[in-house]
Amino acid sequence: MAFDAFRKNGAPTFYEAVKLPWEGDLITSGLIFCFVILAFSFYVILPGVQGKEKVYTFTRITVSLFIGGVILVSNFAQTWETAEVHTRTKYKAGTGQDIDVTIGVNIGFRGVNITLKGDPDQIKGETIDYNENFNWEGLQGRLGFGPFAGQFNREYRAAQFRGLPLPILWAAEYFTLDGEGIRWGRFYRQAGWYSHIVLWLAFPLWLLANILFFVLLRYGAYFLALTGASMVTANIIWATLRNVNELKIPFTADEVLEFSYGGSFWVCLITGILCIILAVVIFLLDKLAPSAVAAFFGVDVLQDSEQILVEEEEETEAVDQSTLGPQSSSDGTLPPENGGIEGEEEGGEEDDIYSLSPPSVNAPPVPGTDRARPYIMRPQKSKRSFRSGEARMTKALQRPRRRPPPPRPPTNNEDDNVYFNMANDYHNPPAVPMRDL
Repeated sequence: MAFDAFRKNGAPTFYEAVKLPWEGDLITSGLIFCFVILAFSFYVILPGVQGKEKVYTFTRITVSLFIGGVILVSNFAQTWETAEVHTRTKYKAGTGQDIDVTIGVNIGFRGVNITLKGDPDQIKGETIDYNENFNWEGLQGRLGFGPFAGQFNREYRAAQFRGLPLPILWAAEYFTLDGEGIRWGRFYRQAGWYSHIVLWLAFPLWLLANILFFVLLRYGAYFLALTGASMVTANIIWATLRNVNELKIPFTADEVLEFSYGGSFWVCLITGILCIILAVVIFLLDKLAPSAVAAFFGVDVLQDSEQILVEEEEETEAVDQSTLGPQSSSDGTLPPENGGIEGEEEGGEEDDIYSLSPPSVNAPPVPGTDRARPYIMRPQKSKRSFRSGEARMTKALQRPRRRPPPPRPPTNNEDDNVYFNMANDYHNPPAVPMRDL
């Protein structure tokens, strides 16, 4: 009894054909499945995130994986240009039968997919449902259909030997022509070649953008904008190089295959523009509201700043100007004539992060004052923003800290007198009385 499953009239088990649409490409399905698994893996950890951080994490994961999925899926998709028409035409060579069919042509970076689906019960014992793919990857090849011709021409000649229906061969033949300005196959192949290179460039830029968003938000915005620019550039290249003369494949006077941009073209274009807009928004928010955007991305706000603000408690007692010394200025720095720095290099900012407490020879350092600390941190007095200068970062790293030498230790007057007397005795020895001789 158990062996009778899926069997009819005692015959061996019969497995019906798996009817999949032509869009069910193995590579495309695998890429979509990969990104779905990644999204599911990240969504599993969301219940462990608390508060608003859960919404922020969900948004970041969804948008990032959507951009990466669009880059890869649109690169391998066959819907950059599409055309479809329903007509009545000849079926196969030698049959002389006319059939009502729907013909569809879908063009991608790597080839052309042609479908032919007829109305049921037109030909007894035969189902009209064809899906043929012609690939033009590799070199252009020689003219003709020989062994040294291009891959598309060789596949077309093989389809003729197999006896494919005439509508499929008629549509594919337009891409084999290469001369007298009629070079649709060559132009589509070149457009797909350069577009897929630029679109592949967007993928590592997307990866770097995800990494830099956890390092420096501003640089992450830069690379996200480059990702969007690469995607838009792929659309521009495809629209520019794909064809000089518009491709139209007529079957009758009224039924003509006219091509238009497909779903992959529009999805790639919209996603590229979205990346550029998001990059601009993140860049502006990083300037205007750094705390909010840092909270959204879950990074430390201090790591995105080139300015270190050190808060100090104000002095309870003002230090007397005479105690600091007559040669010191009001802000505690040395004047230019005593070794101080009058200003920054031309085009730079004031370097007042470190200020040196001036030495005092007459009075010892008083505990609790600035003179007890050789170097003190002072908050920035300038109202200008130091967050927007990559050049300032480089200049700040290359600029040496100008620190005058440490103060001389206080000297003792008695020791000086001893050294002075010893020097005088050496150069002017005292006279020796004669009686001592």
